[in-house]
Amino acid sequence: EEKNEMLPMGVVGAFVVVRTLGRIRVSNYCDAAPLDCGAPLGYFDWNMLQQAAFSGLESAAMFGAAAYAMEYCYKKGYISRFK
Repeated sequence: EEKNEMLPMGVVGAFVVVRTLGRIRVSNYCDAAPLDCGAPLGYFDWNMLQQAAFSGLESAAMFGAAAYAMEYCYKKGYISRFK
């Protein structure tokens, strides 16, 4: 049985990062190669940063709730881990 308590948080974090970056839409005025969108960071503009923040919070809540529900069901015996 796995005893590493950081593993579920790492899995949730990985899913949050991948989903967040995949949902960011590049603005029309950005140069394609290399990606340059201007202020504030050059690579990301304010619109893209806003998308990342909203999507990141949404993903963290969604995947965090799913991880909590799975842990709850493991402890109650409703589901079991693979062996």
